[in-house]
Amino acid sequence: MKRFLFVLLFATPTLAADLPHRAGHAIAQELFRYRDDAKALAIAPLHWNDAQWTRFAEGAALVASMYAIDRPLYDAVQRNRSTATNQFASHITQFGGGRAMQLSVLMIAAGAGMHDSRLRDAGRDSLEAEIFAAGIVTPALKRAFGRARPIQGEGTRSFHPLDGHFQSFPSGHATNAFAFATAVAGHYDGWVVPTIAYTVASGVACSRVNDRAHFPSDVVAGALIGHAVAKSLLGRHGVKTQHAWRVTPIVGPRGVGLMIAR
Repeated sequence: MKRFLFVLLFATPTLAADLPHRAGHAIAQELFRYRDDAKALAIAPLHWNDAQWTRFAEGAALVASMYAIDRPLYDAVQRNRSTATNQFASHITQFGGGRAMQLSVLMIAAGAGMHDSRLRDAGRDSLEAEIFAAGIVTPALKRAFGRARPIQGEGTRSFHPLDGHFQSFPSGHATNAFAFATAVAGHYDGWVVPTIAYTVASGVACSRVNDRAHFPSDVVAGALIGHAVAKSLLGRHGVKTQHAWRVTPIVGPRGVGLMIAR
């Protein structure tokens, strides 16, 4: 018993002293990864092939087509707005903000604690995608375009470049939600996890139009940005996604939505 206590008393301080070193090393490695990924994302267009430029053109064309019909789509959503849609939006929209990042951090911690590398890496990739897409790319575009929000009452064609009071295009919530959904879905085979992730992300996008915070083209642009950034990071980190998921707007007589298909 005395020998055991001796080892315990002298080993525990050593382990405790080593924890800050390990944590510091892990944080440093993560920062180096962010640095390298940021550089790669910034210069990626310089190395795109024909297929990648085609996808970019398709995305730009989709946003442009949505912009052309923003008013009737937005009006259709508002005509069908109800207490039920407002309640749904109040709950789901949180997953396009801080709630998504909280989930990413929780996944990292849970994955590390349970030695589940897939869960941990899904959290790491989703958090990084959210930071780059919703924390850097979309805010820069918001500032550059300066589009008025629907609730500001200036119409769908009102732009005030570099004016921080106008930040409708693209939607930050949609960007964040789809960055999270794409990164998480990329780590899981089958349809269950991707379906849940993309359903929540689509709900966030639709809720922003319901709440008069964005026009349809804003949320489609945000969804495409989040999706593209997350896919790029997954590719850099060697995650071989099993399926290609596409975001497609659905326009109907009673409103507008997003269809996620593979």
